[in-house]
Amino acid sequence: MKRTLAIILTAVFLSALSIPCGATGTETTASRVYSGFADVAEGSASYEAIKLCYERGLMNGASDTAFNPQGKLTVAQLVVLAARLYDLQCGGDGTVPDLPDMNQPYLRFLNEDGGLIASYPAGELPHSYTGGMNPYFCLSLEEEDASLPETCRLEIGFEGYNHIRAYQGLRQSYHSEPGTMTQGFQGTGYCFEDFDDPDGNSVFWYNAANFTRLASAWWYPALVYLTSENKVNLFSDLLVPLAGENQTEDYDALTHFSNDSARRDMFAVLVNAAAGELEVLNETVSVPDIDEETPNAERILNLYRAGVLTGIDQAGNFGGDKELTRAQAAIMLARVLEPSLRVRAG
Repeated sequence: MKRTLAIILTAVFLSALSIPCGATGTETTASRVYSGFADVAEGSASYEAIKLCYERGLMNGASDTAFNPQGKLTVAQLVVLAARLYDLQCGGDGTVPDLPDMNQPYLRFLNEDGGLIASYPAGELPHSYTGGMNPYFCLSLEEEDASLPETCRLEIGFEGYNHIRAYQGLRQSYHSEPGTMTQGFQGTGYCFEDFDDPDGNSVFWYNAANFTRLASAWWYPALVYLTSENKVNLFSDLLVPLAGENQTEDYDALTHFSNDSARRDMFAVLVNAAAGELEVLNETVSVPDIDEETPNAERILNLYRAGVLTGIDQAGNFGGDKELTRAQAAIMLARVLEPSLRVRAG
């Protein structure tokens, strides 16, 4: 049981929904001048939306002179757009923060008054054990110390990056027996047996190798930003649905971000998370192809109620499996940024 936590922080950031910045649909303003794209005709259905998304710093052109409105929106582009949208809704300028120094994760153990009990780089934690979907995680201070407080706060994060996760643990003593799973692990320390976040959501544990492998990807800072802000679990909400029925043993969903097309259901999940609380314009919403069994139904319906999403046909079907073009994304994103563009039912 005497293991180091070389992978301690690899997906502590990949947990469940919350709204740390308190985003509630902050009104954004233009940050740059729109000079037009050659392939976006003035007066076309998407012209005003593309212009607004560009002026607010949310969307760029496919080049300096072209927007490529009918081009597909990839999953990677969607993740970046969601991160920019989140930053704008929190009062920022839409800039996605740089990656933290992945080589400097830390764990800090504090008493109830904030006093430091112990601090370690993640790979140097003296004793720990992880297993199953809910890691059993302990810190042993090597010797009995009756002066240790009964409860402890564990802070997890990266040096130089403002986002941390905090968990509460209880003081326990360990005197393991030879030949048992906990052989050699003894002393007084803190245990986080139910390694959940403050809202009771289990933390997703993931391999650190993917952080190293993907750090150079242009879209990766946006993924880390969204997950570090605890906005959405990209693995359960995006990557698993992305694989879908085509998933095979060698399917590496992460490598498909840059190439696979974003779907309307993915768009709804991320935009609902990033936009914050939006005013309800449509109290009663009925969408023929969405029911209580539909994955992420409530997130999708939230955007209908806010007038951000509309149906794809006369029947009002959502069409969650349909791919998005860049122009379609711009139209819906513009509705988030500009309340006057939102659609009232009927």
